[in-house]
Amino acid sequence: MANQERLNQIIQLIDESGFSSVGELSKLLHVSEMTIRRDLEQLDAQGRLQRTYGGAASLRARGAGSADPVLSEPRTVPLMERVDVMIATALNPKYDGLLLDRIGSKKVIPIVAESLSIGDETTVVAVDNYQAGVELGHWAAQYALEHWDGQAHILDLTYYLANTQTRSRGFIHGIMQVLPWAEVALSLDAQSRYDTAYRLTRDALTVHQQINIIFAINDIIAWGAINACKDMGIDPDRLIVLTFGLEGNTLKDALQQGLFCKAGLAMFPEIVGSVCIEAAVAAYNHRPLPAQLTTPHAILTAETLPEIYQYAEQDWELRWDVATRQYPMPLPVELEQAKRNDKIPRRIGFIVPFGEHEWYQSLVKTMRAYSKRLGCEFEIIDVHQSLKDEVDLTRHEIARAAASMVAEGSVILIDGGPLAAYLAEALLEKQGITVITNAIPVFEILRANPAIMIILTGGAYRFSSQALVGPTAEGALRELRADKLFLTVTGVSLDFGLSHTNISEVTIKQAMIRSAREVILLADHTFFGQNSVIQVASPTVVHKLITDDALPASVRLELTKLGIEIILANA
Repeated sequence: MANQERLNQIIQLIDESGFSSVGELSKLLHVSEMTIRRDLEQLDAQGRLQRTYGGAASLRARGAGSADPVLSEPRTVPLMERVDVMIATALNPKYDGLLLDRIGSKKVIPIVAESLSIGDETTVVAVDNYQAGVELGHWAAQYALEHWDGQAHILDLTYYLANTQTRSRGFIHGIMQVLPWAEVALSLDAQSRYDTAYRLTRDALTVHQQINIIFAINDIIAWGAINACKDMGIDPDRLIVLTFGLEGNTLKDALQQGLFCKAGLAMFPEIVGSVCIEAAVAAYNHRPLPAQLTTPHAILTAETLPEIYQYAEQDWELRWDVATRQYPMPLPVELEQAKRNDKIPRRIGFIVPFGEHEWYQSLVKTMRAYSKRLGCEFEIIDVHQSLKDEVDLTRHEIARAAASMVAEGSVILIDGGPLAAYLAEALLEKQGITVITNAIPVFEILRANPAIMIILTGGAYRFSSQALVGPTAEGALRELRADKLFLTVTGVSLDFGLSHTNISEVTIKQAMIRSAREVILLADHTFFGQNSVIQVASPTVVHKLITDDALPASVRLELTKLGIEIILANA
């Protein structure tokens, strides 16, 4: 693909979605993430999009001659120093904890949780998931009574988070309050992904052909289910798909067409996004807020959709006059720019967990416009890229701590993997050391310094890990001795010990352990609690562990009991 063609496609994709992450664009355009980042910087410099942390946002909604406030700090400034208030959505306990740690470790800032508590927020902005689910269940039961003599066989496409589980529970309770004999044929975790929902729907309908009601906890799951039904040639008169969301254009269009989607629970991202910004301003000004700000919901059908949404310029727009008259707002919402008495935060950050979901695209569009009216900067943070960057930074710190333990005259063994490459970079300025390694990236980095003696083990080259393995490599290690081994693995747990994914690499790791006087494990907290396929060794072979302070204190204590010295790289 020509460079200019790719740039134009990037603009088109971002304009369509409002926001896209680097990872999504890389997959869609079949180029590396490095190429995408370079393209986004070029397009940002040309004023064709807004570069954000982990991706880019569209300028389409700004209007001619207008511009959002320019971000005054580079994106290399740590997250907690860039924003005054954070709006965040729960992803999973591990990631939520890391984000809270990164936000709160250096600077205490208010957090507004969207949809679900993350444990340390000022308030949660969310719909009443249970009540909304019950109401949609009542609607489905009435439909079954009118069309199928009350027969209801349900496929529940849910997700593991508490709020989505509550939606499913409310929906099922709602149906059974009207139809006690209704049957839940299957309840499956569709992982909040289109392809998973599509596959699960096909499989479920193949095995349980009596299913006539599919409940989806969000639009992307519903869309996967709808397309599975279409591709299987199912008669729309014998099966309905009900969505919890009506997040953007896709399911509103499907609802208007009236085939499989006969009704949907509208959560109104336009209202939620506006309330989130108002809650962020209130939290910044230390105004008291309730534990939850409950936003309105409504069941919409093809007939009632135009009453609350109008279709204009290929987009469904909320009729704000109807919404404000019909639904109570948990906080006053300013639809026009107005003079305010409270202090406006300099910048509000919004953590996006699923950039491909229309819910978050709609929230981004609303929040950006609302922040602009307030004169506040708005930064979109792709959670996956943010966490990846945080973990990458941690691994560099671990590597630097390891390098500080290598004195002149030392003979060291370095294993393969990303952490090993970071260690090689940290060792590059050392003098008079000998490095034994089976990792080609380590060799390529260290060969730039003639003051470092490098011994390659030899062996068969494994392309996926760029490591030398096999009997030749293991035989070489039997003839060598090292002062220290810097070891990496893919899993660490107290019961299974050190583990790894490939047997050919496991045997050479074991040979390295036998050849070293001291074993130093390099592992950030993400490796712990994981059991990979093959055991390398008991944790008791480790003399020292270099890790980060996100590893829970309870785990560190148990490892200390085994005689392992714990070194925190970022302490």
